Amino acid sequence: MKTVKVDELAHKVSRDLNTNEADARAVLERSLDLIRKELQRGNGVELNNFLSVHIRQGDPVATATQAGGTLGLPSARIIQIDLDEALRKAIEGSGLYQIMLIVPKKNFFTGVMASRLASARSEVTVVEGVEQAADYMQNGRPDLIVIDVGVENASRICEAIKKDRDSSLTSIIIIGEDGFDPKKVGKLTVMPDEHINEPFDLNDLVKMSESELGRTAEERNYFDHVMHFRLKTRDDQIEQANDLVSHALISSGLTEEARDAFTVAFREAMDNAARHGNKSNEELCIDVQYIVDREKVTITVSDDGEGFDTEVYLSRGVSGNPADAARERIGSGGHGGLGIMLMLRCVDKLEYNYAGNKISLTRFIRKT
Repeated sequence: MKTVKVDELAHKVSRDLNTNEADARAVLERSLDLIRKELQRGNGVELNNFLSVHIRQGDPVATATQAGGTLGLPSARIIQIDLDEALRKAIEGSGLYQIMLIVPKKNFFTGVMASRLASARSEVTVVEGVEQAADYMQNGRPDLIVIDVGVENASRICEAIKKDRDSSLTSIIIIGEDGFDPKKVGKLTVMPDEHINEPFDLNDLVKMSESELGRTAEERNYFDHVMHFRLKTRDDQIEQANDLVSHALISSGLTEEARDAFTVAFREAMDNAARHGNKSNEELCIDVQYIVDREKVTITVSDDGEGFDTEVYLSRGVSGNPADAARERIGSGGHGGLGIMLMLRCVDKLEYNYAGNKISLTRFIRKT
């Protein structure tokens, strides 16, 4: 568990309100200063849905005087701090975790499953179908979503949750039919965090749910946005992937110039994965991981190809002239490598795995 400081709060405020971080920090510090002064004056302070601080005088203190009498002097001020009741319960663990169970239609087994998922530290809300789930999400942010087999358009929920920075760390578990494999996609699919197939033991689902709740609670200390999606090597799906990442980058904390450059690098990485990695085979897949923490944005693109010798291209990209190096490679019968050189100029860090079929692009978030 980490301690969040004012600097980090200012960073988050500036990101959420799309304002200058120095201005956000100044407003926070001024607010804290005003609260201090009101408390020093003996006034109470109430912060809605957070806490209230009340100041009261203690009983007078009887003090002996030199003349032999007593003098009732005022006591020191007594400070009483009350945390908002809902927040206190959440911190202490009562109703800490909210679980949404999405089913095609409520039945007896639905009730059994909901009762098993509920515990002293969690509450379960059962909804029917994607539309009810969307309505629920307008008023609440569950920590875990379990989607039962048979729910139509379940992929819509996964995409809506994961592409939104504020909800992306909500864990999603898919209950699939026997033999279901979420990695086998026919269209661009935002992936769930876990899956379990029928028939299954309810104890296994409960254990998986508890594990996911623990994992996401820990990851919230480090990550701001996490999204994983897969697609076929098809032009329309690649364009959807480009649009999805462009949308996500808007809330990444990067400047507009940095977002534009990162978008160019991602498009190039997708094009390389499709043309050079998967050889434009429409039945092969491309896998994308999108992660944002406080310091950086990292996108990893993997293809199903055999890879290539990355060192030759990277060394030329860093030290050589892009056009000359590309002509040299083409003249010797190889790929130009111009795309890698372009990506190197659009990101702060570029890495390949050993096989050469996975690339990681990183851009650091500059503080303003």
